Amino acid sequence: MAEQKKPFGFINVHKPTGITSHDVINKLRRLLNIKQIGHGGTLDPLAEGVLPVAAGAACRLLRFLPQDKTYVAEILLGLKTTTDDIEGDTIRSDDISTITNEQIETALKQFHGEIDQVPPNYSAIHVDGKRAYDLARAGNTTLEIKPRRVSITSLEVLKIELPIVKVRISCSSGTYIRSIARDLGETLGCGATLKTLLREQAGLFRLETSLTLDAIADRRNSIDSVVTEPVSILSQTNYFNVLKVSSEIAKKFCMGQIIPIKQFDGVHLDPTKRVLIVHEGQLLALCNISDDELLKPEVVIADGQHKN
Repeated sequence: MAEQKKPFGFINVHKPTGITSHDVINKLRRLLNIKQIGHGGTLDPLAEGVLPVAAGAACRLLRFLPQDKTYVAEILLGLKTTTDDIEGDTIRSDDISTITNEQIETALKQFHGEIDQVPPNYSAIHVDGKRAYDLARAGNTTLEIKPRRVSITSLEVLKIELPIVKVRISCSSGTYIRSIARDLGETLGCGATLKTLLREQAGLFRLETSLTLDAIADRRNSIDSVVTEPVSILSQTNYFNVLKVSSEIAKKFCMGQIIPIKQFDGVHLDPTKRVLIVHEGQLLALCNISDDELLKPEVVIADGQHKN
């Protein structure tokens, strides 16, 4: 009997509210009988939406994926909480009867572009070698978390129906939407907290093609309808070069050999982008391009299994 093919690729999961990203991984590990599995970008229990998941050797590719995100958030004005979202304890409630739509729209403009953002106290940021959320849960109310530079590429006001402000935000990895809610409240002088959060897009993965856990359970006997091979996703973007190679060259890449670009006549590669090495529709390796025009493998994959 032929050995069963091990899952290798990405799963675009629609994480529901009420569970952690780690919970999703545990459910998928049991559901699909996959030992090597991981996710690319944590979502808080309050949040739902796109959670990119990698199976098998594709876990090695997660760190190379585009990290931009798009969210739809509902911000509740007039309430400040310990966690900067609706699940935290109330710090104070404020009157918002004098707040106008114009004031809100003006205040939101400060978040466009490159900004220095202070993460929430309840976050995974390290403070003096410990997670901020561990310190906060232990009663430390004077945490000094250093601001981090993040990029907000767009912020669109979808609806203002006080006390709710609904916005769509496209941003860089590491941006805390809870911090945007908190800082909006501080600017308006009324306090604010995150009520709901939906991630519409994470890098190459979009909400409209995501699968719920129930949908994945229904397809668990047809793994190819759940796990998408990396090359079919990665080659559809201009984020990577794609180089199709012969069987002879494929064997060299599978052994981790460094190969000069000049061996490929008429091939023009963007030196600022990594290169997907593809043979007969299968991803074999991911390479960078050195200054002396050599293709140097960073991840080598053969038959869906990582080779050191």
